[in-house]
Amino acid sequence: MEREIDFARPRRMRCGSCRLEWSVNAEWLERFDRALVGCPCCGTDCQSEDHPNFWVAQEDAAHDDSLVRKQYWYHSTTHADWPNRDFDPTALLSDVTKKRMEQLGSGGGGLGRWAERQRAKALHIGTYEAAVENMFRRMRNQDGSAEQFYLYRVRLSPDCVIEFGVQEEPTDFVGDAHLADVCGVGVNTFRYVNTHEDPSSISLAVEIDALHVVQRIRIPLEVPLSDPWVVEGTERLLDAASRPAPFPKTAVERLRRMPSALAVEAQRIETDASTHLPLELRDRISAAFEEANFHTEPSAYPAKLRGLVQLVGNPQAVLHLLDCETWRLV
Repeated sequence: MEREIDFARPRRMRCGSCRLEWSVNAEWLERFDRALVGCPCCGTDCQSEDHPNFWVAQEDAAHDDSLVRKQYWYHSTTHADWPNRDFDPTALLSDVTKKRMEQLGSGGGGLGRWAERQRAKALHIGTYEAAVENMFRRMRNQDGSAEQFYLYRVRLSPDCVIEFGVQEEPTDFVGDAHLADVCGVGVNTFRYVNTHEDPSSISLAVEIDALHVVQRIRIPLEVPLSDPWVVEGTERLLDAASRPAPFPKTAVERLRRMPSALAVEAQRIETDASTHLPLELRDRISAAFEEANFHTEPSAYPAKLRGLVQLVGNPQAVLHLLDCETWRLV
């Protein structure tokens, strides 16, 4: 079952002080973050310890256990083999780090216990919107623009055991979740309110046995170089590459290295691309322009931006690509 995809839908809020629940739009959230508005009932704003936060609408179909099992879920990652039952969390550790972890573990075996704990971490899946926004966040905030991302569509096992109700996200201070710490024995699926990506949607923290099959495609979407937006963007970049760097106008600009006309134009094109996104996503898009490689592939940057925007503006094209992929048993 595919739910309706809408990046600009209203968000549900719940006041931490008076517990009022109501729906808001992007403009209200922007004003709320600046402490210009608060709870319409008690006035509590973002500066209060009991500030309003995202919550889940009661009509969300994911409240129903049977629909949770029938619904498609999504995940974005740079791992081409997600989820991997043979995942080795020690593979990227140096020998020095492994030795230190062994020494830190009381009675020895510290590395083994750490690895076992890492393998027991819950996996996170959510709405299509949450998966796309997660990729945007990693590209902008975690220097992931140059990495290859994959979008997975997931079907849960019909035998998965779901914890009652919808809770707050069960992550610790490093962002890990272990269902054994928050659920009853045998539970492998935990519903929580996502307050970061597609806020006020329901996401799931699951153990790998809760997953049945997955499909995978590469993202962003591949866009034809003949796309008018890509053609125009490429022409703008080529024109900028022939111009000198902007002349420094202030003392500060004279002391630091001025960006090239090409880099400045690339930033303008990124800003133009963001105008095709909903208001709340416009500051998240980032394709990391690589000036050194520009003349090798002058259309690569505008094509990548176009592919990112299409994930939001044309999700049906993404679903069609997934429909063409075979399901892989987890």
